[in-house]
Amino acid sequence: MADPIEIEAPDDSGSATLRRYEYQVHIAVQAVLEMLAGGTVEHVTCEHIEDIVVARRDDARCVDGKLFWDYQQIKTRDAVEPWTLADVIAKKPLKSLWRTHTAVRGTGQVYQLTAGIEGYLDPADALVMALSRGQGGDHESCRKRVATHLKVTDDDHLSEFLGLVQVRAFVRRESVEAHNTRVLADLGPGLPMATIDALYTELLRRTREATQGRPGARWTELLAVDDPPPAVLNKRISAGVIADVRQRLTRPDHVLLQDLSQQLNGSETNLVRKLRQGAASKDVIQDAQMMRANADHHLLREAALGTWPDDPAMETDLDQRLLLLARRIGRTHAEHARPADVIFDDLQVELQHNAAAYDRRPLYAQDGVLLMGRACAVSDQCRFNWGNARDAS
Repeated sequence: MADPIEIEAPDDSGSATLRRYEYQVHIAVQAVLEMLAGGTVEHVTCEHIEDIVVARRDDARCVDGKLFWDYQQIKTRDAVEPWTLADVIAKKPLKSLWRTHTAVRGTGQVYQLTAGIEGYLDPADALVMALSRGQGGDHESCRKRVATHLKVTDDDHLSEFLGLVQVRAFVRRESVEAHNTRVLADLGPGLPMATIDALYTELLRRTREATQGRPGARWTELLAVDDPPPAVLNKRISAGVIADVRQRLTRPDHVLLQDLSQQLNGSETNLVRKLRQGAASKDVIQDAQMMRANADHHLLREAALGTWPDDPAMETDLDQRLLLLARRIGRTHAEHARPADVIFDDLQVELQHNAAAYDRRPLYAQDGVLLMGRACAVSDQCRFNWGNARDAS
């Protein structure tokens, strides 16, 4: 019996379609990155009217604080040759932009229509270069070819349309992620690349959800729109939606620990009982309490700033990694006379030296002390012990 992988598929276009869709997501992220950088982008809307709609403020073409709207139709292709006017027409972005123009003209918007193409334009093709600068209407040959393509007979309407059209070249799909990541790294100088990669993955996730019209938690309250229609509500990325990412890019490269000793009095917790069971010294118990308190303080502060992620899977991932590490170290010292102290010390050393391996998001700034505090919180939930001195006797 033949393995299906050995049979030629009658239609294998799904993979290529997905790659093109992912490319569009990366292009949308470029506008989000501009918003993170403090540029003029007010918000980005995905898959509503056009593939991407970028709204900008402070544009010279607008008055009275109105936004300038850039409707973008994104086209890709596998060929690496430069795009000519014939190539642009063949991919039909102008037909989509014509429909958009017909829908939004007369609404009072100030806007442009962008045919975004993967790759670069042919500098030897004067017509495509003129179209890229919004000057396609100045060339009779370009006007005729576009009019024939769109089946437009109204010359004034065509002139208006061509005056709004621009063709913009974007970096190719094999390079777009590296290009965007470099931009993000420039916005967060000093951050390790593991953090930059994690932040970019998060931006991709949120943009992908917007493209699919799937709102994340707190999406409604983060959108700066009064009573937005459902079609836009799920698809718009505003500054509020990415405020936590901005905070992570601009935060200090270290976390200041707090003196929380006055908060440690009270009833004995599971953490303290488990440490005592492992014959922990007084210093270790106090250190564990202080680290746990600082980790809790960090979480509450981040949540108050709106920078703590809504997705509980992020915390679950971290806790599982800490749990597996703590249990492994615990097994190593199970026969020790005072296991709690050595387990505590080894766990702290590992988290101090390899924080990025456990705090991949990062939730705790890849700070070993805060991660140790989170591990103590996991222990407080009765999920791992610090050994049993009686078993070692």
